[in-house]
Amino acid sequence: MFKQLVSCTGLAILLLTTGAARADEASVRKAVEAWMGGKVDGVKKTSLLGLYEIQSGNEIYYTDEKVSLIIDGSIIDTRTRTNLTQERLNKLSAIKFSDLPLELAVKTVRGDGKRKLVVFADPNCGYCKRFERDLAKVDNITVHFFLIPILGDDSV
Repeated sequence: MFKQLVSCTGLAILLLTTGAARADEASVRKAVEAWMGGKVDGVKKTSLLGLYEIQSGNEIYYTDEKVSLIIDGSIIDTRTRTNLTQERLNKLSAIKFSDLPLELAVKTVRGDGKRKLVVFADPNCGYCKRFERDLAKVDNITVHFFLIPILGDDSV
């Protein structure tokens, strides 16, 4: 009976703590949106000095629980020399290979095609052309080319 009581108490504390964290995230979101004058994509409490991560578009900002300051920049772990902000941005912007509309790409198969690669390229990009020449030397690969005309009107 005592073990069950302790477990239930622990669960209640966990639920209250989780609820408090969510309430803090909600109040931080509301204050940040009021300050920014628009919606943000996400607010998440971090394990770093009580800071909250604010995701807005392709940007990450940080704030404290009172939204008394906004930090615009990278947080770097001095021990590992890791840019934690960039790691988080990479995670947020990652796309699963299986989610890509491969039927819209130009597909090239060389050899058995067991290695798979997706390339986003502009037809007028010199770097893209060089990469394609180097890629032509690779065997046993399937390449899905998505043409993205960004350099000018003649790229279309």
